[in-house]
Amino acid sequence: MTSSESSGTSQPRGGLRSDQFSGLMLLALALYVGWANLEYPIGTLQEPGPGYMPLLLSIFMGTTGLLIALWGLKSAPLSGLQWPEVMRAIVILIACAVATLALERIGYRLTVIALLVFFLGVLERRRPLPVALVSLGFGFASFYVVGDLLHVPLPRSPWGF
Repeated sequence: MTSSESSGTSQPRGGLRSDQFSGLMLLALALYVGWANLEYPIGTLQEPGPGYMPLLLSIFMGTTGLLIALWGLKSAPLSGLQWPEVMRAIVILIACAVATLALERIGYRLTVIALLVFFLGVLERRRPLPVALVSLGFGFASFYVVGDLLHVPLPRSPWGF
């Protein structure tokens, strides 16, 4: 008999498991998307409306979340999970929020370039030259593809850039 068995500190049997929690969160997101989609007409199979695809995606997402929750009985207990990268995740979330606020003020290209410089240069600590090349390349190339080729209106900076 091991020491954990003799002291009664074996793995807890009750409680929510990590996969069950993830599945339930996915199900909750699907329910929210389905609820938010109620104001859009679904249409028919021959002539789908603007609410058709979000409804299908929410049904698929909800079904997947439910299956993950039901089959997650063997995953680690949620209370026993370690979160060593929680601060990093919070910093990334804050950076994305700042980028969202900056998008209309400084434009798409400058926002994407600044965000990639922060992610690659500050968080990932990559060398400056590759960071600059990737950031500039992606900022300009993605604007060209999405804005110019696909004609999706993207915010420009006050300087027209």
